Amino acid sequence: MRHLSFRSAAATLSGKKKALVAKEEAKYHLAFENEQRARRDLEALEVAYNQALSKEEDLVQQKSHFDETRYQFNTLLEQIFVLEDSNFPMEPRLRAELANYRDQMQLATRDKGRFTEAEKALSTSLVDTKKVIRLLDTVVNYVPFEIFGGPIIDEEQLAYLDASKRRLWEIQRLLNIARTVLPEIPYPQTLDVVTNNPLLQMQITMHYVDIAWKAKTTQCFGMLATAYRNIQNSLTWVKQYLNYTTGAIERLSTAVETTKAALEKERRRIIDSVLEGYNGSSSSSRTELPTFHQHDTNELPPPVYEAPPTITTTAPVMGSAEPHPNQVSMPDIPNNITPASSISNFPLNEHSPVIPPALPSPVDNSAPPHPITPVFGNTQLNQPSYISTNTNNPFR
Repeated sequence: MRHLSFRSAAATLSGKKKALVAKEEAKYHLAFENEQRARRDLEALEVAYNQALSKEEDLVQQKSHFDETRYQFNTLLEQIFVLEDSNFPMEPRLRAELANYRDQMQLATRDKGRFTEAEKALSTSLVDTKKVIRLLDTVVNYVPFEIFGGPIIDEEQLAYLDASKRRLWEIQRLLNIARTVLPEIPYPQTLDVVTNNPLLQMQITMHYVDIAWKAKTTQCFGMLATAYRNIQNSLTWVKQYLNYTTGAIERLSTAVETTKAALEKERRRIIDSVLEGYNGSSSSSRTELPTFHQHDTNELPPPVYEAPPTITTTAPVMGSAEPHPNQVSMPDIPNNITPASSISNFPLNEHSPVIPPALPSPVDNSAPPHPITPVFGNTQLNQPSYISTNTNNPFR
């Protein structure tokens, strides 16, 4: 402490203060330099951005001018070739082919959207139908806790049946959507799960129980099994046609571009020939056509895409061998049906005798698929049957 004095303490504090000030000044100068550098970079980026905007505007104007010139050129060509010339038979044939391919492209693009929407509705209805079949199997094979007496039907069974009824109306709504979006779907009368359905006609409450509820539920089980196969067949047909439509759009795109290039080349050859005073088409200057253009002059090439045929023929009714007009009206959905609760909340039987999903057979997407024969009547399933354990029962 004897070496500590006021003068030495002041010198120490002054030295630390100068060092701190010098450090802060160095930070300030570094930050100032960074700010100036960032400002210069920002100004350079603004200049480059303005140049890019100006260049973009020039390119847009050039593109607009090019499009306008191209449109005028195409209009002039259409005016020049509005009439056919027997000396140049190739041009009208190519023009007809191009228009035909474009019409097919427009039709295929429209149908692809319809097939996609129908596929979505049928896929959802197929899954829900499978769930209802499993739920009905659980209801029929339900074992109540009250073995020695009790009501004819358990409260949980009532809940399962009510959920099945509501889900059936939802399934029919989806099937109606598919039939509305795609009226050309084969055998539309088979996409019906509510007409003459004994489950929907059965009245069951806690105060009133139909004594034949189990038999009617089993009958509904068989009807849904048949409907499941028919929905599956319709979904397979829709998927095959969607695959065919997708492939046809790709082939049509190639055909349109190839035919358009051949038409422009042929028209250029005709104009050059006319300007040179030559009105014949020699083999040396004739436009080389693609391989799929080899057909008669007055005929169009085979269609690349064929839309599904409109149903105007007759088809058999379910349960009858006699044909009838296939203009079948769709079942009406009641407006007072509340939305069905999720079936996944119910403890379903995992070993229900549900039809296994059919694997779609590979189909060549270069040709439209054929309709799949529907299933009529009861499908052979391991349906739940009544088994009595009473040895005195003569009907066991």
